[in-house]
Amino acid sequence: MAFAAVKAAAFVCVFLAVNICPGFSPAEVFIEPRVGFHGVFQLGRPFPLEVELSNSGPPVEGRLEIQVWKGVAAKAGTPYPLSYSKEVFVSAQARKKLQFTIDPDFLSRPLRISFVSPAGGSSRDLDLRRHYSPAPVMLLVSESNTFPPITPLGSSGPSRLVALTLAELPEDPRALLGVSHLVLYDQSLRDLSRYQFLALDRWLISGGQMIILGSVNYALYQEPTISRFLPVRVTGMKKLASLPSFTRETTVSPIADVWVQTSKVMAGGNVLVEAQGVPILVETSRGRGKISYLAPDMGRPPASHWEGFSNLLRTLLAPGTDPQPAPKTRWDDTVFFRVISNPSFIAVYVPTRFLFVAIVGYLAGVVVITWLWQRQRNESARALVLSLCVFVVLAGVGGYLFFSRGGNLPDGVLLSSTVLETVADGYVEAQSNVALFSTQVRRYELQLGRGWLDWFPVFFPSSKPEDRLVMVQDGSGASRFQVQLKEWDHRLFKVRSVERFPFRVQFEQKTDTLLMKIDNQSGKNLTDCSLIVAGRRHALGDIPRGARWTREFPLSLSAVREDSRFGRSDAMAMRDVSFNDRTRDILFHSSLFSGDAGAVRPASDAVIFFGWVNGPDRRIWVDDAGIWAYDYTLFRSILPLATGEDT
Repeated sequence: MAFAAVKAAAFVCVFLAVNICPGFSPAEVFIEPRVGFHGVFQLGRPFPLEVELSNSGPPVEGRLEIQVWKGVAAKAGTPYPLSYSKEVFVSAQARKKLQFTIDPDFLSRPLRISFVSPAGGSSRDLDLRRHYSPAPVMLLVSESNTFPPITPLGSSGPSRLVALTLAELPEDPRALLGVSHLVLYDQSLRDLSRYQFLALDRWLISGGQMIILGSVNYALYQEPTISRFLPVRVTGMKKLASLPSFTRETTVSPIADVWVQTSKVMAGGNVLVEAQGVPILVETSRGRGKISYLAPDMGRPPASHWEGFSNLLRTLLAPGTDPQPAPKTRWDDTVFFRVISNPSFIAVYVPTRFLFVAIVGYLAGVVVITWLWQRQRNESARALVLSLCVFVVLAGVGGYLFFSRGGNLPDGVLLSSTVLETVADGYVEAQSNVALFSTQVRRYELQLGRGWLDWFPVFFPSSKPEDRLVMVQDGSGASRFQVQLKEWDHRLFKVRSVERFPFRVQFEQKTDTLLMKIDNQSGKNLTDCSLIVAGRRHALGDIPRGARWTREFPLSLSAVREDSRFGRSDAMAMRDVSFNDRTRDILFHSSLFSGDAGAVRPASDAVIFFGWVNGPDRRIWVDDAGIWAYDYTLFRSILPLATGEDT
């Protein structure tokens, strides 16, 4: 009996210690990942990854890390690890979900998810090879249980069709880059978060396509959130006796007695199909993307039974024709070394004038002491030698303390050169070449602005743990990269984004002249602007913000006369373009406008406008006063001219 009582008391003590004093029980965290969109993502594109942490023990605080592999032969050569990290706190006996956007391009090695905390940790490996799709993914979002008959299209075509709820849409625009089309039907967007809305908007700007199908619940389409995407303003419903054929097939009968939404076309909307004054099919563009609106309710009879709907939807879901891609900029060690070895650039952060004065003073002191030594008697030689040694030591120590500990030498230099290429509707594609140069051994945190799409290192030397790249993501979608640099070491990166820059350049080609219209609503001043046409450079000077003007320029060399209306023009090739800043010259010719970048067409067959942006917005930065940042941003627009063969 006594033994049984002792055993029961011990059991009660252990039970109380585990449940009342959770600090005595070990933390057990289980990891459950969810890949892509219901297990599907496009290969070669970023995709969302949701990680659910289940804590069966006491509260625990730690760090969740995801390690992927990048650097296939087509991009960087040698595979290297890239880690994603988030600080997380999980309550006792609770679950927590975290969203990541990852971008592996080397699937032969598994993705590793690790949770590390002082109380212990856990990890899990995940094979991504059974989740990827070679084609983009199509998403369908519908609030009701009624779906339009588009499901068979997802199984018959190369693209996968995935049905999602509104809450499952990611908050990072990069997570949607593997999505070609987003179909909205009978769906309210009032619960769409701010970051989800911004993600959809950024995805559209970067080339996504949205299809909005009408519904009898037209009040859902009058809400402010979805109205920001619609190319029309929905006013009500109307029953039409028949609709015209959407396709050229004569065997398909038209739709009869169908309910359609009535609407008014907004600015920028293009009506493709209209019936009895009601817009039926309307399209609009946003950056590189496109939005299509279909007024009939295709999810309910009689429209849902129409045999021509599948052909119409195939037309809407067809891959978009990508515009002429922006010329790629060059960025490598050769270009960086040319910039960093430029005396005008080094003089910015190295006190060359004081160094010259110090060298001259040092040599003068040595010469004076040597001259005094030669003039004095032999008994004074020891004192002169001692004076020379003291002078050399003091000069060396003083120079070391000034140039290494103080003076004008920073801990590092962040150089970014960006070229803005016109896309459409006041949007530009920004290609940034970034160099981080360090004068000390330290860790750097590079902050990336919102809206960036691609980021990758130009060259990564090794896969050592101390050299790995870590991307830290927070709940708001902001990202920063951590990189460790040695003394006098550097790293090169490339960043691409699509952003709004309402600087409009319009050209109208006439017989012998080119009409050019400028409208600068960007809020930035452009300096050293030039126009190259017909093998001649026309200096336009500075274009301040808010400026609007129209000018004419000759299109042929024979039309160039000593006429004041054409302004000052100089006959020169692209390699002859120069600026007052030597660094701009190097970046313009070697990186931003190299031979590979500028040679879209011969100079006689294209019009090229460019200018430097004064005070550009930050796209990548380091929050440290010891890091000096220099940003060179060039706006350019290239227009191929119509030749006799084109007309």
